[in-house]
Amino acid sequence: MTHVDPTHDDPVVAGMSGAVGGPLGERAARGGAFSVLGVLLAITALTFALGLLTKTTCAQDDWSLQEADRFTHACSSEVADEYTGTGLVELAWPWSGEEATRDRYPVTDQPALVGLWTYATARVTYLLSGSPDVSERYRQPVTAVAQSDDAAGERSLFMAVNAVLLAGVAMLATAALAAVHRRRPWDAAGFAAAPVLALAGAISFDLLAVAAVAGALWAWSRGRGVLAGALVGVGAAAGFWPVLVLAAFLLVAATERRAAWVLPSAVTAVATWAVLNAPAFLTGRAQWERAWSATFERGADQGSVWRIVADTAGLATDVGLVVSWLLVALWTGLVVALVLLAPARARVSQVALLLVAGYALLGIAYEPRQALWLLPLAALARPRWRDLLVWQAGEVFFLAATSWWQGGLLSPGSGETAGFYWVAIVVRLVCTGWLVAVVVRDLWWPEADPVGDPETAPSGRSGDEAQDSTMRSNVVAV
Repeated sequence: MTHVDPTHDDPVVAGMSGAVGGPLGERAARGGAFSVLGVLLAITALTFALGLLTKTTCAQDDWSLQEADRFTHACSSEVADEYTGTGLVELAWPWSGEEATRDRYPVTDQPALVGLWTYATARVTYLLSGSPDVSERYRQPVTAVAQSDDAAGERSLFMAVNAVLLAGVAMLATAALAAVHRRRPWDAAGFAAAPVLALAGAISFDLLAVAAVAGALWAWSRGRGVLAGALVGVGAAAGFWPVLVLAAFLLVAATERRAAWVLPSAVTAVATWAVLNAPAFLTGRAQWERAWSATFERGADQGSVWRIVADTAGLATDVGLVVSWLLVALWTGLVVALVLLAPARARVSQVALLLVAGYALLGIAYEPRQALWLLPLAALARPRWRDLLVWQAGEVFFLAATSWWQGGLLSPGSGETAGFYWVAIVVRLVCTGWLVAVVVRDLWWPEADPVGDPETAPSGRSGDEAQDSTMRSNVVAV
């Protein structure tokens, strides 16, 4: 089996290869699958490390900079804030219903799997810090605890522990994406070397869901529907959006009149999600529900088109929320129609990208880290660096503008709303729209799709076996 070489397949990579002697020659030695994977993992590690370097200013101060300063230096981190902001510094259970804990700290608004992850990494931080006596902290004001030297050091260590583990999670995602298409492992480079991964990978916990989705796509490509469903369940326990990947499985299978294939996946997805949510649900149901309310009851917030509407024309929270979800539902209906009417079968990554992009474009709020949701899907759905970079240029610009806006740097002296931030939102929408447009084009004109032949067989056969078979109609593509 010969791998598709990116220096021949991608015009951007081919042009850049001139700096190192040009595209790979026909007589050049080619490494095996392990060497390709090794390079991809090294690229992932380098990308992640470069991203951490952009947070040096905050890291040098143990992530203790004032909020405005962190935003000014674009190094604010949801991970660091979680440690001292939700009681992990006192080893408080995230969903504790104890009155003393709730009087001191707000309930975490993280999904169940993220809450379990943060509690586990807080325990690791506690052990690596020499197991300090946290009982002394109960008698101090919360602000005093957060500003203490001990807590600052632990917060920095907590950030380091999570950075190492999240880097490992990113590598797992790269490995899964590289294995989806046997002849196209280099498509995973769109994830491994992504600017979005560098800038947002270590500052949030979204990579947990991202890696689960990457694994689900790999499992589906090997016909392992039960495992694919279980991984979707893992992802859904870390964020609601992976459910849309399960919807993509169903929609693509339905085009082949084999929707029943998805039933085992759906069952295992629900079961896995329930198991991972059980600790939070059983120990603090009211607190567990906080994550759901935080997700589905937000008003017009940063990053969305609704923010512009709210700033310019005013927008009631309830109205904006309803209209937003109605438009997302309409978008989903249009995606369904497109997939059913397309002249060729759609690939799962294409459908999933279009479904998730609907929320990214029309959702009531959008944070820079949410670009990670689209990243593994984009790498497989449109493995062309031109389109990936166009999309990510908008995301990087938006990330910087959001940070500066939150730090007050984009606020006009007159006290009016920040028009420059609106520009950043529009740029993000346009660049995401570009990515959506080229994927829609690939669906409607299959000859433009760089991936071409599908490689997955939910019936249990591998993609290569399916391609060698005369029963090509059995294939459902990733």
